[in-house]
Amino acid sequence: MINWQTRHENPLIRFSILVEQKTVFFRLGMVLMFLMAGAVRLYHISEPGVLIDREYTSAIFARSFYFDHIDSVAHWRKEIATITKENQPILEPPITEYLVSLIYWALGSEQLWVSHVLTALFWLVGGFFFYEMAKMVVSLKAAVIATIYYLFTPLSILVSRSFQPDALMMMLFLMSLYLILSYYDQPTVSKLLLAGGVTGLGLLERPLILFALMGAYTALAIYRNRSWKFMFERDFILFMVVSLLPSILYYGYGIFIAGFLRWKVTSSFRPHLYLHREYWQGWANLAANGVDYPILLGALLGLPTLRMGKPRFLLVGLWLGYIVFGLVFTMHIHTHNYYQAQLIPIVALSFSSLVAVFLDHLGQLSNKWYWWLPVGATVLLIMFFDISEVRAKVGSQVFESEQVAYEVGEIVNHSSHTVFVARYYGMPLQYYGELAGMSWPKAIEYWLYRQPNERILTIEERLNGLGFEPEYFVITDFTSFNNRHADLKVFLQEHCSLLVQNERYLIYDGYCSD
Repeated sequence: MINWQTRHENPLIRFSILVEQKTVFFRLGMVLMFLMAGAVRLYHISEPGVLIDREYTSAIFARSFYFDHIDSVAHWRKEIATITKENQPILEPPITEYLVSLIYWALGSEQLWVSHVLTALFWLVGGFFFYEMAKMVVSLKAAVIATIYYLFTPLSILVSRSFQPDALMMMLFLMSLYLILSYYDQPTVSKLLLAGGVTGLGLLERPLILFALMGAYTALAIYRNRSWKFMFERDFILFMVVSLLPSILYYGYGIFIAGFLRWKVTSSFRPHLYLHREYWQGWANLAANGVDYPILLGALLGLPTLRMGKPRFLLVGLWLGYIVFGLVFTMHIHTHNYYQAQLIPIVALSFSSLVAVFLDHLGQLSNKWYWWLPVGATVLLIMFFDISEVRAKVGSQVFESEQVAYEVGEIVNHSSHTVFVARYYGMPLQYYGELAGMSWPKAIEYWLYRQPNERILTIEERLNGLGFEPEYFVITDFTSFNNRHADLKVFLQEHCSLLVQNERYLIYDGYCSD
């Protein structure tokens, strides 16, 4: 039996105790980092997220699902919620929205802020899988650096607390990558089916990650087989069937059979943009702003520092997948910043490898603990500025207040045949005012985005295109009304009765004279 003094004089035992203590402190530090990431996202948690119209579209879906669960809601509210939901274009399956409605049901009331908590939780769970994956791809040290970046970069915080499907998409994206790597470490049919199933769910939820995931899986297959014959092997075919079949069935049906998703294809893929500088410049600017220009540059320089083999093949596959993604979603990649979300972990893996090399070199110069103080201070300073940037952006959007929307809803008697000129396509107005209808169509002013031979429709043509006879015209966005809808303004003044006029909104009777 070894006594206490002998136990601590043994160098092997002292070393094992030191390692154990370091492991405990390291794990506590990682937990603290994730708690800090969660706390940052709780700042002004009731404020809307990145894309206001998408935020309130999701909120409208969640409300309609929630009303379906309960009987105590007035019939007119259920009817308006259903009509408003059905007026929205169908995109991906509303998984996040349905989950939020179940939380509403559990709480007993509709609380929009819980959607932000849920999406933030998705992002943090994705961060755990990202950390585990980064340890497999680069190193423990680089994994910590990459995870800090993934959790605290401004675009990460903003997207993760926004009520839209991207946070769930990112969680499934990172889970898929981790499971794909696990399969290639120890190939089994069960691991392959699990990786394919999670990938299939991610692609069904949001197909934006299709090219990055397929690029990663294919690159690793090339590394393992050293031949293009892998495309005819059982495992490759099985993975592709399991992962692609759900989204092919859903999106294929919506595009080619039912047609409700056909508009999304034509609006997203516009190959003529390849010939215009605005497309390439817009894409580059959004990518650089989304992940920070110095970090993006460091990520590109960090690619050669990755170990040969699976790490380098994986990252090359991810980068090529992201590039193909941008070449397919030509419209949104250069106009919507949140389309750069999948670039965050790709850049983090590449950049962290470069930083790890620098830290290893620093550690060789001195093993004194205080040499790490400047590094830690730099990380904290970057986090401070990132959080400050997020705080400046949260709640900065301008649209109708809840009170104004409620007043409008009461005045129009919560009509389902309302036409409005309002910010963000009238989505906040419809949500808070509990009314339904359609935003007055406006011509696309920028020449690059206009369809060939597109002409401005007349008032009569636009009225006929609404699909219903308006009961009310509601104006809350006076800037757009005065600058972009001069013909509507003249029509309303000459043919329609003004019911309410104040500094916040105008309401006209929709039953206008000829």
